[in-house]
Amino acid sequence: MDTDDAQIEKQPKLSVVLVIEREDGLHLQQRRLKQPYYGFWGHLTGKIRWGETMLEAAARELLEETGLAATLRVAGFYHKLDYDDESGDLLEDKYFCIVHGTSPQGTLLTETDGQHNEWMTIEEFEKKDKKFGSVVETIEIIQGAQVQVRERKYRYNSDDY
Repeated sequence: MDTDDAQIEKQPKLSVVLVIEREDGLHLQQRRLKQPYYGFWGHLTGKIRWGETMLEAAARELLEETGLAATLRVAGFYHKLDYDDESGDLLEDKYFCIVHGTSPQGTLLTETDGQHNEWMTIEEFEKKDKKFGSVVETIEIIQGAQVQVRERKYRYNSDDY
């Protein structure tokens, strides 16, 4: 809410992105089976709910979308702006809390509502046709010793959004 004008205004989404890693080096990736970005591969994401901490949101999303639990830590923050490649219109404005998860436990749900989950190497991920450009960068962030903040603009074809 813009308190000066008493108007509701658009605001960025606040979400978690989960970079879940097994001891053998495989990363959990998710393929979207719903719009927007149908068919794109990337890390699990989910909105932070009102009154929820970042790590509470991450644990909830991980359990809901994969059936797994993990040891979680905040690794950084990422501001992602998605634009239509043709028109230049802003499609989405999102702030992500990047959460690194290790020692996953439980049985992976491979198919859930609107997504497919799969363990893979970074090399296998990079061969996917449709993938979010921010995945490799979020992996770089979790490998850092200190919490990092990054901001990027991306362009997508209107057919993908």
